[in-house]
Amino acid sequence: MIREAIGTAPTLDEARSKAIAQLNAPLDADVIVEVLEQATKKTLGLFGGSLAKVRAYYETAQEQNEEPVQKLMQETPKSVEKVKGNEKTKKPRKAEEEKSLGQDEGLRQAAPGGEVVSSDNAPANYLTSILLGMGITDVSIITKQTDEDIFLEIVSREDYGSIIGRRGETLDALQYLVRLSVSRNENEGRRISLNIGDYRDKREITLKGLAKRQADKVLKYGRNAVLDPMNPYERRIIHTTVQDIEGVQSHSIGEGEGRRVVISPVGGRSGGYRYNDRGGNNGRRRDAKPQYKPRPLETREPKTDVSGEFSYGKIEPKIKN
Repeated sequence: MIREAIGTAPTLDEARSKAIAQLNAPLDADVIVEVLEQATKKTLGLFGGSLAKVRAYYETAQEQNEEPVQKLMQETPKSVEKVKGNEKTKKPRKAEEEKSLGQDEGLRQAAPGGEVVSSDNAPANYLTSILLGMGITDVSIITKQTDEDIFLEIVSREDYGSIIGRRGETLDALQYLVRLSVSRNENEGRRISLNIGDYRDKREITLKGLAKRQADKVLKYGRNAVLDPMNPYERRIIHTTVQDIEGVQSHSIGEGEGRRVVISPVGGRSGGYRYNDRGGNNGRRRDAKPQYKPRPLETREPKTDVSGEFSYGKIEPKIKN
């Protein structure tokens, strides 16, 4: 028996993700994705255009037992056909239940910390369907659930880069989708934490180092430091790290995806070095230049010609012959 689901969206990737999510295939199913229609753009952004259409399907185990059951139905009377028909519908359910129980037991053994893994593994199944739609086939999910949190650990032999994305954007998007799926099925939403390898631990170390470096600059120059936009999880790490540093404080600005952290000095100093050593004075204050005062004129006696002394020789008139 073939089970299928069709998804439509403006882009091919979105249509593939919708089809796989609607199919909700088990972990061991071989899901096949078929592109029915490619998306076309609108003319001048207003007219025409069509959505991408994708078909996702897989074959169930009922198809293998179909021929023997049909032979038994032909050989037995009509009164027994109903019983055989009921057995035909019950056997695959038992097989699926045994498979699901085996998967849950495997998850219980793999989950560290002694935490109990719930038999309801819908978040892991939903996440697996999305990863299959992304073309990541060699993947498994380890689930740990508490009353307030659900931890999903992705285990894959393929490259982690395609799952993590730039600065963890793809991993955060997957975490957001799983959170939406859980909130729809539960009255009280639980926190979802999605991780692959040791990415979250390395990212936390990087963010703590960034917060300390920026805090040192704020203390040195007395100016605010505005960080790049971050998700709530990363902003929480920055705030927690800044709280342990004396002389600085932090707050968030912006909305949505553009929300970011600002580290500022306590007291709102507008500038200056931490130890007042800016420039070359080293704390010495330059004295004010004294006001200019003109020098007084020297007092001396005026010269006169009374003494009869001449500076030049006597001038005699020239006599003409």
